[in-house]
Amino acid sequence: MTKSRILLAAKELFEEKGFDRTTVREVAAKAEANVALINYHFGSKENLLAAIVEEMTSETRLKLTGIHNSLLGPAEKLEQVIELYVDRLHSNSEYYQMIQRELSTRLLRPELHDSLSATLKRNKDEIKKLLEEGQQKKIFKKDIDQDLVISTIFGLMYQTTHSGFREKIIKCTEDAEGFKLRVKKYLWALLKSYIVK
Repeated sequence: MTKSRILLAAKELFEEKGFDRTTVREVAAKAEANVALINYHFGSKENLLAAIVEEMTSETRLKLTGIHNSLLGPAEKLEQVIELYVDRLHSNSEYYQMIQRELSTRLLRPELHDSLSATLKRNKDEIKKLLEEGQQKKIFKKDIDQDLVISTIFGLMYQTTHSGFREKIIKCTEDAEGFKLRVKKYLWALLKSYIVK
């Protein structure tokens, strides 16, 4: 399908070159489509990026909803969320680095920033629901700061998927899977000590 090819081509180019340095013509050439077709489907380069983010976050949201609706207890659900995010962010690190760059350009493109933030917020809200469930069931402490818990998850993910930071903290004896496992164990131990009663 042409629309899928356009999204994939744009994602790869935005990751490789950055949003600003990628032209719609380059996306069209890579997708073997014409510029008019991109404009028809998306209207602008900003809308193209917003569609990529919507697609990626929708996949994650489906998995988060599945975790939330599972029969696991709140602590096990949170551990599954950590597992999900470490796996997704480490296997799509170029994409997440590109999104972080775009989120840091609020003054340049405030409408795009707000659109991306609103899309990402829906997934953060799913995590908040899970934290609230744990508090209602008295598994999690009553006074946890949900926003800082979520910021801790994503802050650590940003650090550990960024190649410059990762090179400084990865052990010479670790492969990529070993490093991911170390991140999961650390993040779970950190959050468990703060959240679980």
